[in-house]
Amino acid sequence: MAMDDARFMSVAAQCFGPASEDAWRDVVRTDEWEAFLSRLRALLSDASVWGAGDAPIARAHRGAPLQEFLAEREVDALFAPPSFAEKRTFAARHFTGGLPESALPVESLYVEWTHDPVRGPFAHQSGLYKADTALYMEDLIASLGMQVPEEFSACPDHLALELECVSVLLEAGRAADARQLFLERTGWLTAYRLKLVGLGDEALFYLALVDALLGIRAQQELVVGALAAASA
Repeated sequence: MAMDDARFMSVAAQCFGPASEDAWRDVVRTDEWEAFLSRLRALLSDASVWGAGDAPIARAHRGAPLQEFLAEREVDALFAPPSFAEKRTFAARHFTGGLPESALPVESLYVEWTHDPVRGPFAHQSGLYKADTALYMEDLIASLGMQVPEEFSACPDHLALELECVSVLLEAGRAADARQLFLERTGWLTAYRLKLVGLGDEALFYLALVDALLGIRAQQELVVGALAAASA
């Protein structure tokens, strides 16, 4: 079963956000997860234009092993996604704010709160909720005709929402906008991955996903460069 890019981003979002037991079971069932990993191989292998279909170069690289792009232990973790109970336990320990081992995937916590000193005394500080990135995501979500879910009211720039918005744009045929949003909203993952590294083996599945997203980001940056060169 093939998986398109919009569905791929939605599945990735559910890995980092809350999901019901039934929804998570659907994500990690054998055929769905195999399709996710297959699409991941293609996205890591090929700097293709999102939404342009399965290009010949993507088919040529489809069988490239993930070990070419990720550490072997990360690959092993991806091939054994957590059960719902394991996901819930990890989220309770690490995706909850205010705990010693918190590692929330929220962009605001890893970037400067604001570059605008008019917003208050916290300009250029980091580690705070509701940074400029959160305000941006609130506006974007509203522009897409959606609302920030209540559980994300303090963190509309949560990675799960950012990836879901990329998925929505891809589903709407707005591939260029999706690529721009993905590139703009994933730069902070280089800092976030260090937080996951500090959690050790317990976070290996999520570390592998973050490294995969950073790999996809590098491929999409190649697309931007190629498009810019073509229009020069």
